Amino acid sequence: APPAISVPIGTSMTEVERAVILATLEHYNHHKERVAAVLGISLKTLYNRLKEYTAEAENGRMED
Repeated sequence: APPAISVPIGTSMTEVERAVILATLEHYNHHKERVAAVLGISLKTLYNRLKEYTAEAENGRMED
């Protein structure tokens, strides 16, 4: 079976997106070009999301 993640019902789409991106990044050993291609997003979008996640972690919060 392929790797999978699960999210509780009621999880915001922002958090679902974050979980999918980070799990896919881990699965593909942080090969960003591959991750962007697999997820069907641009490399720029991937970098923007990762930048957001880093900023949120540094500020100790996650925003919707």
